[in-house]
Amino acid sequence: MKIILFILILNYLSATSFALEEKLNSFTLTGYDQKNNKRWEMEGENADLNGDDILLNSIKAKLYEEKGPVNIKADKGFLNRSEKLVHLEDNVIIENHEGDKLYAEVLNWDQDNERVWTDLPIRIVKDENEITGVGGELDTKMSKAVVKKDVKFQAIPQTIVKSDGPLQIDYTNNVAVFEDNVHVVDRRGELFCDKLTVYFDQERKEVTKAHALGNVRLKRGNSCSYSEEAVYDMTAGIINLLGNPKLEIYPKD
Repeated sequence: MKIILFILILNYLSATSFALEEKLNSFTLTGYDQKNNKRWEMEGENADLNGDDILLNSIKAKLYEEKGPVNIKADKGFLNRSEKLVHLEDNVIIENHEGDKLYAEVLNWDQDNERVWTDLPIRIVKDENEITGVGGELDTKMSKAVVKKDVKFQAIPQTIVKSDGPLQIDYTNNVAVFEDNVHVVDRRGELFCDKLTVYFDQERKEVTKAHALGNVRLKRGNSCSYSEEAVYDMTAGIINLLGNPKLEIYPKD
């Protein structure tokens, strides 16, 4: 028998009407905002009610965001009613209305603040580009993200960016910032720097400009340049080296 529990978000924390020893063979939990608009819905195969925690299996959740729904899946997890947090485990996937996806084995979901986070490895896939790292935090719309360390970004067709982290991405303003031991490899050469800010065009799905800062080293063929800054205009195909630039050209083998 399917049991539907309609829960107003403000009353959700103080709800005490659950039979705490009851086991539900299937369930649907629904959350509303202060204006009684549906904010999210979560269903699964079974749930064990145990004090403040609701232990969940085969979780499927849908968040009703302004621009479109966000779907969350996980093999298992639990919902803490007093803190109003959902802990998700095993094969966790978040997908927004644009098809962007987040993969993780462990993820925490804060319903009130509309954010998810983990200290374990994550993978983000957007427009056929992939970001991996250890630890991260995103808003549930997947419009902003932070990857904490061991960052690797692979872009189509042949660009790889690595850094010790963090990486901060703002898809609303179309900018990403890589920090600490940044290393870029593509078909044109290699770039090393302390910090790299990348600007991209969402519609064209391509990088338009890159700004490297601090201990900049650019290797191309048999030449190597050094500077404190470098600005690469991808559209014009021009690189400006700023701050004591130096160029070294080595003989070919």
